[in-house]
Amino acid sequence: MRYLSISLYHPRAIKGGAQYVAKDLFDAADQDPDWDAFLLSAIGHVGFDQYRRVGASITLFPDSKKEFAMASAGFDGFYNVTYDPRATKALVRFLTDTHPDIIHLHHSILIGLDAIDIIRSVLPKAKIFYTLHEYIPICSMNGQLFRYSEREICSDTSPDQCVRCVPSRSADDFLLRRRRFTRAFEKVHHFIAPSGHLHKRYTQWGLPAEKISVVPNGHKGLRPPQWNTTRSAHLNIFGFFGQFLDAKGVDVLLKAGIRAANLTRETIVIKLFGGNRQFATEGYLRSVAKLIADCPDNLKVEEYGEYSRDNVFNLMASVDWVVVPSVWPETFALVVSEAWDAKRPVIASSAGALGGERIVHDRNGMVFPPGSVEALADLILISLGNSELWSKLSNGIVDEVSVNDAWEAHTKLFQAE
Repeated sequence: MRYLSISLYHPRAIKGGAQYVAKDLFDAADQDPDWDAFLLSAIGHVGFDQYRRVGASITLFPDSKKEFAMASAGFDGFYNVTYDPRATKALVRFLTDTHPDIIHLHHSILIGLDAIDIIRSVLPKAKIFYTLHEYIPICSMNGQLFRYSEREICSDTSPDQCVRCVPSRSADDFLLRRRRFTRAFEKVHHFIAPSGHLHKRYTQWGLPAEKISVVPNGHKGLRPPQWNTTRSAHLNIFGFFGQFLDAKGVDVLLKAGIRAANLTRETIVIKLFGGNRQFATEGYLRSVAKLIADCPDNLKVEEYGEYSRDNVFNLMASVDWVVVPSVWPETFALVVSEAWDAKRPVIASSAGALGGERIVHDRNGMVFPPGSVEALADLILISLGNSELWSKLSNGIVDEVSVNDAWEAHTKLFQAE
């Protein structure tokens, strides 16, 4: 059987959860003797010159035999359609040459929903699977389902409500956008959601529940054999890991850290490990910089910038608590898996799949209402020096499913459809 994974970007180009999931599944398929696997990563038409060749829309990644980059122009981010005849021709040729039996889409960004129509035309017998990593089909605001003007999670995705976030568009525009997605999705054999929360949101949106299977993302653990769990003497080191974006809540963590520091004489340390700052708004970056500048003396904020998966285990082990203060409804949060690999208790907002589904309060971590500075500050104060709580939560962590387990679950779906 031949398997083609189509993703947005590639971990070698831009690091991100969906990219890692797509790459991990490709690697598992490539190592499976029953499968012949290929990976196609859309990179758009700007930047990443190291992966481009003059006159070619699809090229091999350096030192790879089955991993390809696809550059295309004219992508419409609102309707998720690509207007690039040269890229379309290249995709047709690529599909004809590789001739996959299973095509696994991890995104429509940059590749375009029209790719589904192309697949159906070129390979009518191929089965199309689509992993719902976020809410792009439901929400045009970066697929985050977060109302920035009101600073709250969006619960009503009707077209007439979407214009509140994008007033330059009409309700008819959003209705046409939804129709474009639903018509393309009719050609998809089956959908995969990494969390029950995503399954629920997409069935509410209109996808048939029976066409969506929940398969948690597999995790490539890095914990060394016989590794002994360690922590700092004062249990006062809190870490943020992830993309430095507005909706990830770094500002919430810093405000909570300042509030907690003003209520104690103990020293609090916040370590920030975050990349992709170029995708954050300038106003957000300025507000974060001001918060860091205004920290009280007993709050130490250390910025470490971007990190890689290769060293994330050691970085996780360098903090006592991992904080996931997202204000948008997280769909899975790979960072939780990475924290648990290092037996770090997670303090997370209860947004999306985090509260109750991933993080069970007082069992394997703690949760607080999204955006609540006061509630997070209280949890920081409760955590300081609390060895009994830390041990209880660390011992409550159960290892995630492996990438191979996740691949096996996928293959069962591929064969069942």
